[in-house]
Amino acid sequence: MAQLPESQHTTSAAIIRWYESKPQEHRPHMGASLIGHNCDRYIWLTWRWALKPEFKGRILRLFSTGQREESRLVEELRGIGATVWDVDPDSGDQWRVSACDGHFGGSLDGVAKGLPEAPKSPAVLEFKTHSNKSFNELVKKTVKGAKAQHYDQMTVYMGLMEIDRALYMAVNKDTDDVYCEWVHFDKERFAQLIERAQRLISSTTAPFRMSTDPEFFECKWCSMWKHCHGGQAAEANCRTCVRATPVANAAWQCGIYNRELALHEQRSGCGDHLLIPDLVPYADAQDGSENWIAYKHKETGDMFVNGFEGNNDYGPVFSSRELHQTNGSLIGDIIKLKLEFPVSKVAAGSTTAAHQDTSTMWDDLATHPDDLPVKADAPEQRKEAKKIKSAVKALEAFK
Repeated sequence: MAQLPESQHTTSAAIIRWYESKPQEHRPHMGASLIGHNCDRYIWLTWRWALKPEFKGRILRLFSTGQREESRLVEELRGIGATVWDVDPDSGDQWRVSACDGHFGGSLDGVAKGLPEAPKSPAVLEFKTHSNKSFNELVKKTVKGAKAQHYDQMTVYMGLMEIDRALYMAVNKDTDDVYCEWVHFDKERFAQLIERAQRLISSTTAPFRMSTDPEFFECKWCSMWKHCHGGQAAEANCRTCVRATPVANAAWQCGIYNRELALHEQRSGCGDHLLIPDLVPYADAQDGSENWIAYKHKETGDMFVNGFEGNNDYGPVFSSRELHQTNGSLIGDIIKLKLEFPVSKVAAGSTTAAHQDTSTMWDDLATHPDDLPVKADAPEQRKEAKKIKSAVKALEAFK
């Protein structure tokens, strides 16, 4: 008799892990699908690549389900006699539109003509899948009332394609019902959306948070919660650096090396990286120069420096990658460790100077927490030891 699998859920779990194993990268442009979002700060942080997407495997599979539904809807529209262009006939690629020097735009699901309600007029096509609850709300309130972000997405597409109508097609994933709605172009709303995109693309500072309450429902489920409310500094890539600027033709200019940056370079950044001060959420910038920015922790008052060289009067130096890996609540403990075990005046990761061997330092740090005399009846000491261990664990990420 063949041996049974370890668990009846092993296969389904493996499928989810397969989705999660695929790289989740930042989108190069500010998407039309995002411009109608309620929070300016979320759009800007996404545009600036503050945190990489971390969708669970089930959600990624859900995205795939929506994408697969598109080809079915195209087939069905053609089946009822409509002409559908699911790709740009001039290029053979998916329809793309852009604005704001190429930094803003998106991809259309298609363009159709010969639809029953308007046989002579071309229309932008937008396909979406919905849960039963979402679908029923859509039918009741229409797309503008129930899914304003989808409405704004279509408005951008219509404006940039110079087509005055769109057909919104929604599929109920529970019942397979299809809802169709005609949306007509709103010139005023289109102008507002383009202005919003340009304003956020040009901004060098982060917009205000939608709420200062970490339990606020729109913040609680936001992928930027870790940054806005959880005390995590942004990633170290070119988009989060103070010296990178969006320029014409969807390009980014490096202020350090005075040249345009390829997309793969933008994703990796360099050792000369300096975080935009607003992207260090737990501290306020106090001073700086071309190569460093000094910060004061908002709660503890501790001073530290982000950069690849700094003024010792402001405390130890942290590379941008170190700040990203270290939660703001641990900075004070790591500052103490850096002062006790100095590595170099140059932060880890710099491309401008050689680094000394840090193996001895890390060996010392690895044993330091275990050497603390913690008694069973000393809760405060146990708490302090736990904090130190957490700080060491964060530091070991840079070993």
